[in-house]
Amino acid sequence: MTTHTRPAPARPDTETTPGAAAQRAGWIVTALVTAFLGFDAVTHLLGVEQVRDASADLGIPDHVIPVCGAVLGILVVGYLVPRTRAMAVVLITAYLGGAVAVNLIAEQPAFNTVFAILTAVLVWAGAWPRDARLRTLLRA
Repeated sequence: MTTHTRPAPARPDTETTPGAAAQRAGWIVTALVTAFLGFDAVTHLLGVEQVRDASADLGIPDHVIPVCGAVLGILVVGYLVPRTRAMAVVLITAYLGGAVAVNLIAEQPAFNTVFAILTAVLVWAGAWPRDARLRTLLRA
């Protein structure tokens, strides 16, 4: 009589843990994305003239600009906190999806849309090597 035993499933945090080089690359990408999104949030919160002008071109009223800055600022902070990183990545992606939609509706140059999409990809690329929960989400 033969008994078949299944091996225990690997833990998500050890199954596909990236190496040290990938983790360092993740930190570098995270630093760059955080600097960019943080700067964007601050310019919205301060109501910088270029932001107001660009928003007016998109049909966005002035009173919405600081709200967008506050939302993005909170999400960037969440992106830096390990405990909230996975949720922040998903929500930043949604925020940038809104930017894509606004750019498409306003018939902005393709670069604006592609830039928002690339930023979302970089948000994921920075966090993925450092967060097992995100790797688990992407595993089929």
